[in-house]
Amino acid sequence: MLSILDTFAQQQPSAKPFHNRLAPGLQQSIRSHNAVRVQVKDKAQFLLWLSENNIQSNVQHTKSDRIVTLSNVSEKTLQQLANSPHVTYIDKPNRQAREEIELRDADFSINTIYASLGAFPQLNGQQMAVSIKEGAFDPNDLDLKGRAISPEIFGDEFSIHATTMATIIAGAGNTGPKGKGIAPYARLGFSDFAELFPDQSQDLLSKNIHLQNHSYGVGVENYYGLESAAYDRETYHNPTLLHVFSSGNSGDKADETGNYAHITGFANLTGQFKNSKNTLSVGAVEADGQVGVLSSRGPAYDGRVKPELVAHGKGGTSEAAAVVSGVALLAQQAYKEKYNALPPAALIKAVLINSADDAGKPQVDFETGFGNTDALGAIQTIEQARFFQAEVAHAAENLHLITVPAGTQLLKATLVWHDTEGNPEAASALINDLDLELINVATGQTWKPWVLSSYPHPDSLALPAKRRTDRLNNVEQITLELPAAGSYQLKVRGYNLPAGRQSYSLAFEFSSGIAWVYPVKGLSLQAGANNRIRWQGAGTEPARLEYKLSGSNEWQLLADNLPVDAQHYDWKTPDIITQAELRLTSNSNTATSGPFILSKQLKLNVGYNCDDQIMLHWPELLNVKEYQLWQVGSTHPELLTTTADTLIILSRNETQALPEYVSVAPVIAGVAAQSSGAIAFSQLGVACYVKRFMPEQFVAKQAALQLELSSLYKVASLTLERISGNNYEAIQTIAPVTQLNYSLLDSSPALGKNLYRVKITTTEGKAFYSHTEEILFTNDSFVQIYPNPVPAGQPFYIAIAADVAVVQLYDALGKLVYASEEFGMVKEIPTNKLRNGLYIIRIKTENGTVLSGRVLVL
Repeated sequence: MLSILDTFAQQQPSAKPFHNRLAPGLQQSIRSHNAVRVQVKDKAQFLLWLSENNIQSNVQHTKSDRIVTLSNVSEKTLQQLANSPHVTYIDKPNRQAREEIELRDADFSINTIYASLGAFPQLNGQQMAVSIKEGAFDPNDLDLKGRAISPEIFGDEFSIHATTMATIIAGAGNTGPKGKGIAPYARLGFSDFAELFPDQSQDLLSKNIHLQNHSYGVGVENYYGLESAAYDRETYHNPTLLHVFSSGNSGDKADETGNYAHITGFANLTGQFKNSKNTLSVGAVEADGQVGVLSSRGPAYDGRVKPELVAHGKGGTSEAAAVVSGVALLAQQAYKEKYNALPPAALIKAVLINSADDAGKPQVDFETGFGNTDALGAIQTIEQARFFQAEVAHAAENLHLITVPAGTQLLKATLVWHDTEGNPEAASALINDLDLELINVATGQTWKPWVLSSYPHPDSLALPAKRRTDRLNNVEQITLELPAAGSYQLKVRGYNLPAGRQSYSLAFEFSSGIAWVYPVKGLSLQAGANNRIRWQGAGTEPARLEYKLSGSNEWQLLADNLPVDAQHYDWKTPDIITQAELRLTSNSNTATSGPFILSKQLKLNVGYNCDDQIMLHWPELLNVKEYQLWQVGSTHPELLTTTADTLIILSRNETQALPEYVSVAPVIAGVAAQSSGAIAFSQLGVACYVKRFMPEQFVAKQAALQLELSSLYKVASLTLERISGNNYEAIQTIAPVTQLNYSLLDSSPALGKNLYRVKITTTEGKAFYSHTEEILFTNDSFVQIYPNPVPAGQPFYIAIAADVAVVQLYDALGKLVYASEEFGMVKEIPTNKLRNGLYIIRIKTENGTVLSGRVLVL
C-alpha cells in the first residue's frame, strides 16, 4: 500500500489542518498569542473592520501595504481574525534570530575552490559586493578592513560569527592564509537580522549588492509563511538578487506541526523563510563528504527539495552557506566579465546546482539536495557558455540542441526558474510550472527529471529518486550515464503558466574521466606532514597515484589500484623544500596537478623593537634562497621587500608609513609559498632586546630576577643595574652573551624597596635599557608598610618574609579594632572601617615571630 501512495505523493500532498489561514505555529490550538502578523486584502478596510468589531489589539504598520502586526491578541481575537473576510493569512510575529553554530575551520580544497582560483585567477571578487545579514561583522577586522559598505551603520558591537562568515566569503588574507576568503577583493555590506522579512531589494541593488548570505535560524519551522512569500516576491521582481541560507543545525530534530510533524530527521529547516522557492538553502558535509548529523534536512513543507546544495562546514551549515555565497560571487563575476551584465540569480542557481558533485543517495535526496558544491565546475559552466536563457509561453515548448562528445561518462542538465510568490494557504507553493525533458535526436528516446517521494513517512522520504514529471519544484534535473555521442534536445514546456509566459535558465555539463582538484599549480603543501590530496572522478576503475620532485624525471609510486571514486588520498609528504607534481593514471585517463610547492609555514619573530630600529627574523629553510616580507596595506597584503637573509632590520625613519602588521613567505622556484601569520610589532611584548624582565618574587629574602632576551644579534654584554639615589650601580655583568635566558642576582640589596634595570650593550657600542622592576628585600625581622600614611577607605599593604601571619591593629587607646589571618608575603589590609588616626600594627608569623609597626590613616 505504501508504494501505491508513494506513486501519487507529489501530486497528493497531505491535507492542511482546518485553520488554513493560520501559520502552523498557531494551528495546534487557538490560544492567546502576544503578537501576530496579519496579511490583509486592503489595509484601510481591515482597520475599519477592527474598529467596527471593537478589537482592541495594538496595530503596528509595516513596510508592506498588506501586512500589519497586531499585539495583545486574545484567544477570541485570534478566532475573529481567522474568520475575517479581510484577512488572507495570519503568521507568527518577528522571532529572535540565532546565529547557527560556527567553528572557523574552512577547507577550500573540498569544494574545488583552490582549483577554480588556480584556473581563473582573475576572479577574485573585484567590483563585486555581498551583504551579510545577521549581527554586524567587524569592519575593522584586519582581513576585512577598508572594504565595508557604509560602516557608519554598524554600531559598536560586533559579532564574531558574522566576522567569520564575512572572512570565509571575502577575507583579504592579511592575517595569513587562514584569513583569505573565496572572493578576497569583494566589498561587504551589513544587514541586521533583527527583522526577518527581506531587506528592500532596491536598497541592496543601489549598493551593487546582488547576493546576500543568511547564516542564522529561528528554530524548526516547516511551512510557507509571509516571510517565505516575501523572499519569493522580492527575488521574482529583482531577478539578479540571490539569497543563500544555511539550512540549519537541527538535523536530528522533528517539526511539531505541518505535513511532516514528528518525523525525526526530516523537514527541519530552521526558519519558514528557508522554505522559499527562489532562494538557495545549503546543508553541511564533513571533510569526507558525509552529511553532518546536525545539518538540517528537507523536504520543504510541500515536499520540495531542500536543501538544494551542501558544502563543507565542519562547524555547521553557517560555514557551508558562506562557502556557497563565496562561490556564487565568483560565478556572478565570471558572467559579468564575460557578458558585461549581471546574471539572473536563477542562472547562478542553475549553474551551482548543475555543477554540484553527487553526494548522499544517487541523483538527489533530502539530505544533500543535488550535491556538493563544485566551484570549478560552476565557473567552467559560465566560461564555456554551457547554459541557455529563454522564455516560454503557456502550453508552448522550447527545444535547445546540445552535442554530447564521445567518451562522456555523465550528461547532466538543470532547469531553474524564479516563480512568483506562493499562497501561504495553499498545499503547494508552486504557481508557474515548467517541464524539462531530454530527447536523443537520433533515436527519439526521452528521459524525465529525477523526482523524490514526498509522502510523509520516513521510509518514503528515504527512497531513491525516480524519473517522472515534477509538479512541486521550480528546479528540475536530468542526468544520463554513459550517453551515446551525438545530438540531444533539452525540451522546456510551459505546462501551467497563469502569468502566460515564464523566463528560465538551463545549465548543462558533460563529465568525463578524472580531473585534478588539489593541490594545483602554485599552491603549497606542508612538507613532512600529512596532506589530503583530491581529484574528481567516478567509478571504481583502478588508478595509479604517483609523484615526482623538482629536478627529477622519475615518478615515484604512492598508491596502486586506487579506486577513482575514492576522490582523495592522505599523503605523508617528503620532508624537503622543493617543487613537486602529482599524477593519477587510470586505464582511460590521466590527470596531473601541475607544479606545486612543498614547504613549511614560517614563524616570524621580532628580534627587538627599539626606538630607531625593528629587527625581524625567521627560521632558515633548506634550499630556499629568497624570502618575501609582506606588509598589510590599506586593504590587502603588499610586498614590502625581498631578502636572501633570514633576518631583516627596518629603520623607523624609513618606515614611518609601515603598517604595524607584517608576514614572511619563502620563495621557491620563483613562486611565493604559503606565508607566515601576520604579526604586530607592538603586541608581542617585545621591547628593545628585552622580551621579559621580572623578579622571581616581589617580596623576597634574596633579590633574584629573570631575564629573557628576544635576540642575541650584535649583543656584546648585559648588566644588571640597581638605582642608588640618582645613580645606577652595576651589580652584575655578563659578557659574552651566549643565551637568551639568564637568572640575575643582587647579593647585597638594601632592606626595603630596590629598583633594577638591565643595560644591553651592542658590539657597536650602543646601549639599550629595560624597564624598571621593583623588589622588596626583607628578612625575618623586617616589615615594610605602604602607602603610609594611607587615605581612609583605601587599603594599605604589609610586606614581610612570612607567607602566613595574624595581623592585628590597635588604636591610640590600645583597643583592638582589626584582626585577621593573612596569606602571601604582601598582606592587603582594608581601612574602610577605621577612623582617622594612628594605629599600632602587631604581626605574628607561623613560627611565632612577633613584628610591629605603625600606620597613619588620614
